[in-house]
Order: sequence, then C-alpha cells, then structure tokens
Amino acid sequence: MAKKRPILAGLDIGTQKVAMVIGELTEAGLEVLGVGTAMSRGIRAGRVADVEKTTQAIAVALSEAELMAGCQIHQVTVGISGDHLRGTNSHGVVAIENAEVSPRAARRVIEAAQAVPLPADQAVIHLMCREYVVDGQGGIVDPVGMNGVRLEANLHVISACESALGNVRKCCNKAGLSVSSVIAAPLASGEAVLEQEERDVGVALVDFGAGTVDVAIYHGGGVVHSSVMTVAGLHVTRDLSRCLETSMREAETLKIRHGCALPEDVAADSYCDVECVGRRQPRLLDRRLVAEIIKPRVEEIFEMVLDTIKRAGYREALTSGIVLTGGSAMMPGAVDLCSRVTGMPVRLGEPLNVSGLSDEVDDPSWAAAVGLARGLRAHDLNAEAAMTLGTHTMPQWLWRKWKAYF
Repeated sequence: MAKKRPILAGLDIGTQKVAMVIGELTEAGLEVLGVGTAMSRGIRAGRVADVEKTTQAIAVALSEAELMAGCQIHQVTVGISGDHLRGTNSHGVVAIENAEVSPRAARRVIEAAQAVPLPADQAVIHLMCREYVVDGQGGIVDPVGMNGVRLEANLHVISACESALGNVRKCCNKAGLSVSSVIAAPLASGEAVLEQEERDVGVALVDFGAGTVDVAIYHGGGVVHSSVMTVAGLHVTRDLSRCLETSMREAETLKIRHGCALPEDVAADSYCDVECVGRRQPRLLDRRLVAEIIKPRVEEIFEMVLDTIKRAGYREALTSGIVLTGGSAMMPGAVDLCSRVTGMPVRLGEPLNVSGLSDEVDDPSWAAAVGLARGLRAHDLNAEAAMTLGTHTMPQWLWRKWKAYF
C-alpha cells in the first residue's frame, strides 16, 4: 500500500493580497490541490497593522482553499517580510580534536558561528549554513569524518522582530490555524522560482511586491545575502494617484490594466479613462503619460536593488543575473527596465515544478505562497527548528548525526 503523502499549506500575507496554497509534495515537485485569495487590508509594508482585518483575510483565503482542495487545514507555513528582517553573515572557528571532525566539533563550530549580536527584540528564524572550511579548504557541505586541525563555518543568519512574528501568529491562530514554521519571504520565493544551477553560479532573487521588495542573493548553492526594501509597488500607485488626481483604488486599477514601465513600448494614440475624485467627470488620458509617471519610480526601485547587490559585494559574481518575481514584476516593461538599470540579464520568475492545479499559480504573484507550501530545501535549516530551538538550531543532517554520536 502506497504511503500517504502529507498535505501541506503555505500562507503568503502580502500588503495587497493574502494567498494560500494547499498541496502535496511529489518527486516532481508540488502538486497543488487548492488555492485561496483575499484582499489584504491589515498589512503595511510587511507588518500587521490591523489584527482583525488581517485575520478576516486569512480566514477567507483559508475557506476558499479548503473548499477547492476538499480538505481541512489546521497547520500552515507562513511567510514574513518587512524592514525588520535582517540578514547577517557570520563566521565561526574551532579546533578539531583527535585530527578528525566529529559531530560534536561540527556542532561547536555552528554554535560559535551563530553567536551574532542581535537587538533585544530580534529572534533568529533561519541559520543557513553556507559552507564549512577544514584547514583552509572551503566549499565543504558535510565535514564530519574529515581529517584536519581547524574547522570553520560560514553561516547566513536571518532574524525578525519578535513582535511582528507574534502578530502574524496571532492572526493565524484567530483564523483557526497553528503556525508550523515561519519562513522569510525572499527565501520562499527563491524556493519556488529558482533553478539549482542558478543558485550554484550566482543569482539575485528580487520579489517585487506591493509593500516590499525582497532581495536574496544566492551563490555556491546557498544564500549569501538577504534584505528587504519598503519602497515598492504601492509607491507607484501613490505616484499615479497624486499626479492624476485620482483615488488610490482607481490608480491601482489603472496601473494593473494600463500600466507599463517603458513609455516607448506603449502604442501611439492609445488612451484610457481615468475616474476623478469627487463628482467630476472621468477624463480621457494618453497611456504614454501613465507610463511616464510609472517609469521613474520603478527605475528608482531597480537602482536600489543594484545598490544592494553592489554593497553585498556580488555584482560581478551573479552569472545568472536577476530573477524578478512578485505581483509588481508582471507589469509590462518591468523586466526590460530592470535589465537596463542593472546591466544584468533578467528573467521573470514563475513557480517551477508545479502540477495539479498549476494554472492557478502560474504567475509571479504566487511565487511566495508556492514556496511556502513547498518548504525549504533539506540543506537549509528548518524554519520551525530555528523558532523553537533558538541558539541550539543546526542543520537536520547534523542534528541526526549529533544525536547518534551522543
């Protein structure tokens, strides 16, 4: 009798949309069983600003996904974003006893490397092991059993504000869900849209959302830098609202239906209607004017992304360039403009290796939700363990070896 696969759920709580994906992991990837969405009214730049509105949105998305999947969900993997997310690289060194790396030595070097000073209100959610180094030889994935006298570990540590984590958990609990693990949104998006070859040779994952732009840089197979910017898609909407003297709702509709990041790509003599504030009559507007308002802000955002990559020191190391994903990345001209600004190859990132109801999640706006349902790869630290074990967290393979050793 075939073993029944567990049903998994990922919840992406965005600034404009709450998205839930229910699925099963298969050898080929994720089989999507159900999806649900709801308008998000309680999130500001990745943080919960209204518990009740966020809870209601989660409940709506959950109900829709459960109805489609034909099952009930009680646990969920949730994503978190916002400027409170901090990514830090750390380094640890220990001496190797008896000239051979033991599980105990591997545990000690991780403990040494993860001793990163954090503000009192920050909690570690990910400890990503970039590599081990034995007597100067780097790029080692599993050092146990190797001969040497000096063991080093390079980690990437991601932390988040404890109050922000608590508010997300509270909203999920009030909607009837327990949080099995919390994953940083850029890592979830990267899990959904990146090829392993891209991670190996170097790539920047840019999740261009409504409230935040999440950046995760991969090199050598793992994450080497992560950061979050709060200048994002809503700033484009706000620019349109102010310049065209219309409401934010109408500006958002205008951006989605007629927006373009490159004015030269808009056909000549192409017009659209714009609703005015109050009782004034709608106006007929040249779509190129809309694009001319949009372009400077999107250009500024991509310049900030390039500056982030340069400050991280990986501008010349990203052989695969940039993978652009997220709802705002779907704007016509965004990929081309990103390539022009950064001078790197850019592709649009859509969820990979998805079956079942794949048509429901085949655009970049679903990247984070699909990645959350899929979970992080085995060579990364488990998000749930990072939340519960705190400073004793370690890779699952190392945890198993350490327990066997003792």
